[in-house]
Amino acid sequence: MRIVDGPFAGFDAELVSVDGVRLTARVSVFGRQTAVELHRDQLEHPEDIPALWFGEEEDDREVLAGLRERIAAQYDDLGYGEKFEFFLERADLPEEDPAQEWDTYTALCAEVDAHVRRRRTVALRAFDQEIAPLPAGEARRRVTADSGRWMPATTAREERRSRYPGIDRSQAEDQLLATVFGRPDPPPGLWERAHRRRAASRSAADLRDYAAWKATNRPQGHYEQVRSAAVAQVEHERAAIEERLARDWGLQLPDSIFRFRAFLLSLGPIEKQALDDLELVPFGIMDLFDDPARDSRAGVDVRVHGRYYRDPPEFLTFMHGGTDGLHFGLWYDDGRTCTGVASYYNNDGGGVGLPSRTPLEAVRHTLETGWCHVGDGDDEPADPMDPEVAVRRNRLRLLRETLMTFETGDRDEQGNDYHDTYKPSPEVLEHGAPDRIETLDGGGALVDGDTTIERGRQKPWNDYDFCTALRKELTDDPAAREAHVAEARRRCAAGHPADALTLGRDLHWISAGDPELERHATELLTMAYRALGRDNLAAIAQAHHRHRALPQVHVLEEG
Repeated sequence: MRIVDGPFAGFDAELVSVDGVRLTARVSVFGRQTAVELHRDQLEHPEDIPALWFGEEEDDREVLAGLRERIAAQYDDLGYGEKFEFFLERADLPEEDPAQEWDTYTALCAEVDAHVRRRRTVALRAFDQEIAPLPAGEARRRVTADSGRWMPATTAREERRSRYPGIDRSQAEDQLLATVFGRPDPPPGLWERAHRRRAASRSAADLRDYAAWKATNRPQGHYEQVRSAAVAQVEHERAAIEERLARDWGLQLPDSIFRFRAFLLSLGPIEKQALDDLELVPFGIMDLFDDPARDSRAGVDVRVHGRYYRDPPEFLTFMHGGTDGLHFGLWYDDGRTCTGVASYYNNDGGGVGLPSRTPLEAVRHTLETGWCHVGDGDDEPADPMDPEVAVRRNRLRLLRETLMTFETGDRDEQGNDYHDTYKPSPEVLEHGAPDRIETLDGGGALVDGDTTIERGRQKPWNDYDFCTALRKELTDDPAAREAHVAEARRRCAAGHPADALTLGRDLHWISAGDPELERHATELLTMAYRALGRDNLAAIAQAHHRHRALPQVHVLEEG
């Protein structure tokens, strides 16, 4: 057996015993046999191992249905293997025309798919006639005894191993030694070289086809004119929107929000469709750019436009994300200048995360996530893509190129490679942001001093144990909550606002419509912000408190 998941991934194993879906196996590590406990899903092709079939089904009908499903699944594996041999045979040949090689491969895929469909139909018809009428035990024995007929993918893999000796040799020990002793990684085996060859061929064909698609859909000279006009429009409107945000919110808008605006104005119909595919929609303060003088409905404070129920006062919405109330906001720790961007799902779990980067980086991050999942969820699909999937990828690629003319132009990575390269530093991941005290909303509080509630540094994700325990105490123990609130008041009055700010943010986040929690949150936040000289955040907190029961977050007059 081959282990494909867990600490022993990449090792070959010998089955010792089976207990339902759990099993014991032996692996050889540096020449020594070691017993390990595994789940069947940690194995490659567990459906091909007859010993794992027994005890899974409850009656004959389920046994027979399961056998039939396994036989049908064999043909998916059979087709994959026959296609992949195309690249196994070419793994070490010179690359002359990778795009043409992919074209040849796609033609082979069509032939293999048709051939495998015919064989599957014949096999399942024979199963229904010869095996399905048998008792479950006899059916298993027949299938196991004639695996060449009923398990063609397993047979094909054995034949492939004989043609390509060492194809399945595990490199796990070599990689482990390289890691332990700081040696270079071992050279890739045949299977990995074939995968790389396929990826290179597909990428070459993809880029060739995209270039032709782009030339038809967006002439370069036209885009340059549109971009220049967008930049000029933003420069013309900038002063008015800056004045509006400074007057009503007391906030300075960062240059990055104006680049975001210019990016939006430069998008053509194709890029707009790509942005729509990602479910990203400018919202919140972006609604004021076309008309900076636009006011809110009568009796509603304009500062709550785009402000969701749980938004911390530091959060200023500029974009909606489509799903479960996902929205993005500029983050203002000091009540004046933007620290970065945060986001969260208002209708789901999770916090706002550490504020960082810019609006366009937030778009790029979402784009690369979409790039990973468009179509089939694979950065390197094995088969030719559906034409509509190819068009969606082309739209995303064009959107990426447009975005990179404004920001992230030096970041050529795509998909998971992008996320791996630009994730938070190991120091922040392990120890948290050094200047931010942990809060239940996940954004952390920028404030000096210790707090009576023991808190760590804010990490990019919430500490589950801390959040669960503190939330339970604040919601289930009124006496403890009142004691914390009283102590935060006292310390803030004495010149130490850290407790009032962090506890106020906690209570604001977990209010859930409870008027007592809402009242305490607003009181503490107002005290803390004023003590810290962040009077505009105090005013935003109070405005939000007055309007937290609004049924929707869009409060501007209809234009």
